[in-house]
This record gives sequence, C-alpha cells and structure tokens, in this order.
Amino acid sequence: MTSTELPWSLTLDAHQQLRREIIEGRLRPNERLIAADLADRLEISRTPVREALQLLAAEGLVVGAKRGYTVREHSPQEVRQIYEVRAALEGFAARLAAERASDDTLSALVALGAADADLASSARQVLVDMNKRFHEAIIAAAGNDRLAVTNHRNSEHFFNYNVARRYTDAEAAESISGHLKIQDALLRRDGDAADQAAREHVMEALTVLLQKLY
Repeated sequence: MTSTELPWSLTLDAHQQLRREIIEGRLRPNERLIAADLADRLEISRTPVREALQLLAAEGLVVGAKRGYTVREHSPQEVRQIYEVRAALEGFAARLAAERASDDTLSALVALGAADADLASSARQVLVDMNKRFHEAIIAAAGNDRLAVTNHRNSEHFFNYNVARRYTDAEAAESISGHLKIQDALLRRDGDAADQAAREHVMEALTVLLQKLY
C-alpha cells in the first residue's frame, strides 16, 4: 500500500465501521457524532473520521449539527418511501431471478433455509441474519449489479434490525411465509408471481415496522 492510499483506506475503514454501527442500532437516531470522540474510539486521526462522516451524510444516514453530526431519525413518511422503493426494486429483482438464475443458484437460495417454519421460534438475531442473507441472495440471483447497488443504498437502515429483533413469533412466522411464497415462485420460474410475492413481503414488513416504531 502506498502512502497516498493509506489515508483513503482509513476513511473507508471508518466509514464501514460507523455505517455498520448505525445500521445495527449501536449508534441510535439523534445520537451526537463528534469527530474527535470517534477518532479516539477508533484510534485514528480526525481527518478520516470527518471524511467518513461526510460519506455517511451523502448516504442520508447522518445529518449535520453543531460541532459534528447526528444519526438521522427518519419520519414515518420517509420510512414508507424507503420501503416503497425497496418493494419495487426487490420485486423486479425477484422477477429477474426467476427468469435468469441458474438452477444451481436457486438451489443454493433454498438451501439457506430462510423459508423454514422453525425459524419463527429461533433467536431473533438468527432471524435477522437469515432474512438479510435471503434478500441478498435474490438480489445477487437477479444478475444486475446496478440494481444491487441501488437496493443496498436504499434498504440498509437501523430500523430493519431494530424492528426484526422485536418480532413476535406470529410476525416472524408471517415473514417466513413470505419467503416461502417468493421461493416457490422462483422455483416455478414464474416472474410475475415472484415480483408480486416480493412486493407484498416488503410492504407487509413496512406495516409491522410502522406499528412498532411510531
């Protein structure tokens, strides 16, 4: 690594660390983010931290405030808009996956076990992780890199993790049932059904999310 690459590498490392902490809920909405304090914690200089915060602001995960930034708190309207876009993207991704994915790719998706009913009674972190892997697998199976990047930027927010951890067993079972509907449509190579099932699954998740957050 050259000396010119090192500062940018530190910026990217700080960005990924802080982004992960926001998305996983370790940094909470409206929490103050002061570069000096974060630099001390991450054991790096302030400059890459400031640059990392600027990147997070560009993604809409933090907002500027006096003496630094705060973690952005999304309004119910903003959350709804995020999920409406997510429903469109994931529906289209499911359609493409049904039409394009190889048999081996779909077999690997099924092997994840995200549609197994037993998941409803598992530890919530297991459910969160499995849900993430399932949706990422569908996006990957669509074979469209631009769609994957757009969906990643739009979909990763703290409330996805926060709410999933608070699902009841009944709500978890409903989510898993949604996975099964998407999975069955993919295996039938039914693009229309896969699109519809994915959209319905995302919008059902929105309904639960709004009930628990607001």
